[in-house]
Amino acid sequence: MKIIYKNPIVISLTGLFFMLIFIASCKKEGEGQGMPAITRVRTLVKPGVAQPTALDSTVTSGDVGVTYVIEGANLKSTNKVEFNGTAAYLNTALFSDNSIVVMIPATASWINQTGKLVLTNASGTVSFDFSIKQPPPVINDLSQFAGNAGDELTITGLRFDQVSSVKFGTVEARIVSSKSTELKVTVPNGGLGAVSVTTPGGTSTGPYVSYDGTAVPILLPFGFKHLFYDDQITAGYDFNFGGASGDVSNTEMVKRGSHAIKLTYTGNYAGYAVGSNDPVDLSDKTYVKFSIYGTTGTEGKVVKIGLNDFDNRQVSIVLHAGKWTTYVVPLERFQNASQPGKPTSLNWIGFQELSGNAPETIFLDDIGVY
Repeated sequence: MKIIYKNPIVISLTGLFFMLIFIASCKKEGEGQGMPAITRVRTLVKPGVAQPTALDSTVTSGDVGVTYVIEGANLKSTNKVEFNGTAAYLNTALFSDNSIVVMIPATASWINQTGKLVLTNASGTVSFDFSIKQPPPVINDLSQFAGNAGDELTITGLRFDQVSSVKFGTVEARIVSSKSTELKVTVPNGGLGAVSVTTPGGTSTGPYVSYDGTAVPILLPFGFKHLFYDDQITAGYDFNFGGASGDVSNTEMVKRGSHAIKLTYTGNYAGYAVGSNDPVDLSDKTYVKFSIYGTTGTEGKVVKIGLNDFDNRQVSIVLHAGKWTTYVVPLERFQNASQPGKPTSLNWIGFQELSGNAPETIFLDDIGVY
C-alpha cells in the first residue's frame, strides 16, 4: 500500500499561491468596471514646444490638437470621450484604471459649446466641466494692400469670432462688420504695416505669401513707403523693349482704383519697366511690392523682376492665372556676385517675360516699395 505524506507547510503555500492568482485575476477582471468618475484633467506636455516638455497642472479648458490626461476611477474600459460633442481618438494602450491620455480633436468646436467633457465606459457615462479654448485667428488675404484712410476693405481668414481689434501697423481700424471667416474694416489714418486681428484666441498677423511657391512665405504689409504706379505713373516714366507694350491707363482689369497697366508681351523675353525721375532712397525700405493679374495661359509661367538691372539685380516670380496676386520680395534678394549687397537706391522696377510664352498678357497694379 502506497502511503502519501501530507506536508502542512507545502499545502499552505500552495493554497496561498492559488489564492493570490485568483485575487490578481479578479482584480484584473474588475478593472474599469463600474460607473466612471473624473476627478481632474491635467496637462501632459507644454503645448507649442518643439521638444516635448513635461507639464503637470490641472486645467479646466484646453486647446484643439493638444494632448491631456483625464484622471479618475473606472477608466480602463472607456470607449468614448467627447469634447463639445466631437469624439476623440482613443488609444487603449494609454489607458489605466485611474487615467487615460487623449487629444482634443482638431475638428472640435469652441462655438456654442456645452463646456462639458463627456466620458463613457461599459457601465455608464459621466460629464465634467471642461471647455475648449478658441484658437488664434488666421488671416488669409486682404482685398487690397494699399489705400487711403476711410477706404473699406475685406479681410478673409479663419476664426474671427468675437473679434475685438484690427490694426494696420500700430493704428486701430474701425470694424464695419464681422463674420467667422470675413471682416470688413476701414483703413485708418496713418495705417501702414502688418495687419493684425485680435480675438479671445489671441492676436495674429498676416497674410503670408511666397513669391514663387518655393521661397518661405513672407508677411505682406499694408501700404507703401514709395509708389511707382498708383492709377498712374507716380512722378516718373516707363519704358519697354523686345516686343512689350504697356497701357498705363487700362480699365479692363483693375486691382484698386480706376486704372491698371495692361502689359502685352509680343516677343519672348521682352521687358517693361516703371521708373522714377528721382532715385528713391532704399535705406529705410525693406520690400518690393506689386500686384499682377495673369490671363489665360499664364499659370505657372515666370516673370523676372529687375531693380535697375535685369541681369544682376533680379528675382523670378511665378504667375497665377485668373486672379490678382500680390507679391512681396525682400530687397536683399536682389543681388548676386556682380552686384553684392542690398541696393541703396532705385530708379526703376522692371518686368521681363521669362518663359518664352509670348504672346502673353498680364495686368499690373500698385507697384512700389515698402
